[in-house]
Amino acid sequence: MKHTIIYFIGVYDTLDLFTGKLREAFETMDYASFVYDARLPQSKDALLSLLAESTAPEREFSCVTFNNLGYNLDMEVPAPAQSVRENDACIQKGGTRNVWEYYGIPYLNILMDHPFHYEKPLRLAPETSVVLCTDRNHVKYIRRYFKNIHQVDFLPHAGVELGSRHKPLAERGIDVLYAGALPIYTVAKMIPDLSSIPEVDGQLMAGDVLAELVHHPDRTTEEVIEEYLKDRRSDIPDKRVQEIIVQMRFIDSYATSFFREQAVRILVENGIRVTAYGTGWDQCEWSGSPYLDYRGKVLAPEILPSMNDAKIVLNTMTWFKAGAHDRIFNGMLAKAVVVTDDSTYLRREFTDGRELVMFRRQELGTLPERVFDLFGHLERAQEIADCGYAAARDGHTWKSRAEYLKECFLT
Repeated sequence: MKHTIIYFIGVYDTLDLFTGKLREAFETMDYASFVYDARLPQSKDALLSLLAESTAPEREFSCVTFNNLGYNLDMEVPAPAQSVRENDACIQKGGTRNVWEYYGIPYLNILMDHPFHYEKPLRLAPETSVVLCTDRNHVKYIRRYFKNIHQVDFLPHAGVELGSRHKPLAERGIDVLYAGALPIYTVAKMIPDLSSIPEVDGQLMAGDVLAELVHHPDRTTEEVIEEYLKDRRSDIPDKRVQEIIVQMRFIDSYATSFFREQAVRILVENGIRVTAYGTGWDQCEWSGSPYLDYRGKVLAPEILPSMNDAKIVLNTMTWFKAGAHDRIFNGMLAKAVVVTDDSTYLRREFTDGRELVMFRRQELGTLPERVFDLFGHLERAQEIADCGYAAARDGHTWKSRAEYLKECFLT
């Protein structure tokens, strides 16, 4: 029996990169592939033809996708040929059906962001869905608020290695690399009409919740919003709390942006040259600093060569408190020293100063000292880079994640 995995590409370059690596890994395990390219209108007809012409048990299918891509793929189902009584309550009619449900195909949906960004697709998720979250807190969120989703699990981010030969740190041309946008400059479209939240003063809540996150950055956005609401209105039901969390999710991006900017700024203002990619860095009030080398926005695969030329890859989380980010594993696989804010997952997985360097967001002021120490002890920094590379290569590639998916969901 041949097992074919269906993938979706052609929407986001970052997801295409991850998808390509998963596909490579699964093909080494003897899975066949069908690639649905959203840019090609003929992709849907080709997939439906493949499914219609295949017969079980000779052929089996699964879909492995990211961020709900293809969740609502539908098809026309003809009415049954046999006649039925018009008043039969169980009459089966033709019409539109979800492809994954109609064929009983497992739909493995890997979320790279917080689930509160995907309210509608998760509510309408196929019955065959398995949701994989990159933060353990996101798993809890799905289990609490999405009773329609019966299978949810934790699947950490993974990294991509470019080539197999890596320059030693002493020969690299970039001191510190930060690859990621400042979301504060793109988040405006997420801000709702705050007067549409009658239970509280929405404007006041936004300011207070953001202040709490800045002062206590180990807390999650949903936790602080719920606490705020229930302190003021103990009668608010869970369903309404979750609706308000979705409305106020823009605060998450503000908190992320605040610490992301502060991490780069404190290095730059202490005379450490930072090379930055992504939107927004040219709009900061300190953007004119000679220690900021801003190189604009590029596609995800184009960052990898720069990581291979960086001594330090700096990361700050997208407000993940129990997960990681692909920047961490990409940097490790580039044999750079990864310097990142921590999480409960990272603390369990790695040791500060052995495979990477971790700092607490509350101690951001110590970041320049730690970076200078790495530059001043380059042999020790090289040991961290080498150890980090080995750890990522052995356990944090997309091949590692594919092996987990095979073991848990594809056997």
